[in-house]
Amino acid sequence: MCYSAQIEADYKKFVRMFGATIDIREFARLYWERAEGRLKIKIPKAMDDAFASPQSDQEREIKALIDRYNADQAKALQEELFAQRARLVAAERTLQTKTTKAASESKRIAGDKIESALRRLDDIRRTASEPRDARIFPGHYAPVLIQEAADSWCGRCDTNAG
Repeated sequence: MCYSAQIEADYKKFVRMFGATIDIREFARLYWERAEGRLKIKIPKAMDDAFASPQSDQEREIKALIDRYNADQAKALQEELFAQRARLVAAERTLQTKTTKAASESKRIAGDKIESALRRLDDIRRTASEPRDARIFPGHYAPVLIQEAADSWCGRCDTNAG
């Protein structure tokens, strides 16, 4: 069973291909609520990246909200790194004098959390897109377009899906 999906998160391409539009104010509201901390929502990085080169005032506003949110996340991750590095040092100090299960576990957990925080910081700072950036999971926010046609073509299995 699949619990994720790959998305095409390019607003401008969507408008160009289908002629339809998504209310850009809804994107702005969503990003504003996330930046303000009102909603604890997850938005795929590919959706953020679609606003990397803003063309309109609303897109510039969204880009500023994304940058603000990323700065807040980076600050929180830096604080987490500091706390976990202190935890790691304390665990290593304890292990030098006496080997305990609690100190060993604390060292392992701190190491895992440090690695995770560094990976997340790298993702925030990264500008090149990766396939995982467009992956959505349950609870993620992303626009979805479903196109239905009687004679639609299934490219995955090379059969007529109609």
